[in-house]
Amino acid sequence: MTRSTARSLRVLRVLSQVVFLVGFFALLVAGSRLFFYFDPLLFVLNFLATGTVLKVFLWSLTPVALTLVFGRFFCGWVCPLGTLHQFSTWLGIRGKKKKIEPVPHRALRIKYVVLILVVVMALMGTHIGGWLDPLSLLTRSTAVSLAPAANHGLNQLVKGGAEEGGVTATVLKPAYRLARRHVLTTEQRAFAQSALIGLILLIILALNLWRRRFYCNSLCPLGALYALISRFSLMRLKTGDHCKSCNVCAAHCTYGGSPYKDYHKADCLVCFNCAVDCPHDAVATEFSYPSSRQSRTPLDLGRRRVLGGVVAGLVVGALPAVGPRARQKIHGFIRPPGAVKEKQFLEKCVRCGQCMQVCPTNVIQPAALETGADGLWTPVLRPNLGYCEYECNRCTEVCPTRAIEPLDLQQKKEFKIGTAVIDRNRCYTYADGYNCAVCEEHCPVPEKAIHFREVELWNFEGRLVKVNQIYVVPDLCIGCGICQNVCPRSDAPAIFVTAEEEQREFSYY
Repeated sequence: MTRSTARSLRVLRVLSQVVFLVGFFALLVAGSRLFFYFDPLLFVLNFLATGTVLKVFLWSLTPVALTLVFGRFFCGWVCPLGTLHQFSTWLGIRGKKKKIEPVPHRALRIKYVVLILVVVMALMGTHIGGWLDPLSLLTRSTAVSLAPAANHGLNQLVKGGAEEGGVTATVLKPAYRLARRHVLTTEQRAFAQSALIGLILLIILALNLWRRRFYCNSLCPLGALYALISRFSLMRLKTGDHCKSCNVCAAHCTYGGSPYKDYHKADCLVCFNCAVDCPHDAVATEFSYPSSRQSRTPLDLGRRRVLGGVVAGLVVGALPAVGPRARQKIHGFIRPPGAVKEKQFLEKCVRCGQCMQVCPTNVIQPAALETGADGLWTPVLRPNLGYCEYECNRCTEVCPTRAIEPLDLQQKKEFKIGTAVIDRNRCYTYADGYNCAVCEEHCPVPEKAIHFREVELWNFEGRLVKVNQIYVVPDLCIGCGICQNVCPRSDAPAIFVTAEEEQREFSYY
């Protein structure tokens, strides 16, 4: 392969990475779940955890088939998080006089232990693959951290420029109006754990300044799955008769190998950096059946690593079943409309944050530990921050694994996610003895789930007065949380939503 051909392939690879990265973010903004359906790791883990196959995930066999031909092309040419790793590694190389070292070869095996861990835990019914899967990780980080931060920054930048006089305002005012209409959100979105989730992404990107594509080579379970498959791929890199054994081809290899020596086909991301660097045009591609090769790098994980991954998966996967939450029949958190039963929900949810991204009122938030350790970053509703919009069913349309079942708008309007409860020690109509109808006015249910009854009581001034006290009709309340969100009390809401009588079963599926 000539260097000019190699440069053309590298340019094609970079263009592919840019196209797929832009496409990923475009689909995310549009609320599409298409990218997830090409993720074989989520397909495997969802099947192991639930025992069912979502037919749409069969599309993930397409990149698997292509991997059997071209090797780990997905990691090197398609994966959006891999592109960010590649870019941050490139920035590190550009900004440092000393080159960034590759990941030590012993560390290349860690990703297989991570894969064993998440697979065994999925078999135990604990699905944590979404914490580490690159598509889920990047979607969650973007929805919860990057997008709100970018929205705030662009708002301040463009708005500030638009408010200045002269040419700057002339140019930026139309741009600001256009951005507010199509890009920027009307209200600044805020998420619990936004800083933590964003920090985790920044840390794994910053690790590329220490070791080349550290996450891809050492931690990514999807990368480990593709690495196992690519061991049997048809394409491999080799050196021809022109090779002078200079090993220059290893200079920019993403995993620190080279076609000349120490070639790991399972770790090669098909980036063609080696072919570009070779001064003798000695690097070439070869297509042949795996059985026809003279040698193949053995996958030696070691008994202790494999056993450690299996034992860790069994122990950690069993913890939710033996913890106190397994026997607890009550809980205080609220799931989005359409959420399946809690056990099945935790088995299906990949913590991707798609439902949080599309929620127009910002009420869907990533859970902390209130749902249990295995429920970390699963979606919960926090009515203090927003409310479930009556005329919206977006969160039920974007879940890739049907942890939230699809509901049409009419079904969603009738779906009960909880029940409002009045705190009589705080409600003005009870504790203070004067009229307040804010919650009743905002209740979206046509029949109104909040009613009044006239009572006579002593008010806070010590006078006997007649007051229209509010009360909740549980059979009409759907638990949308708008009453809690708009309650005029400044210390704490006098009405709040609980999971009482939540609906988690579906008679129309």
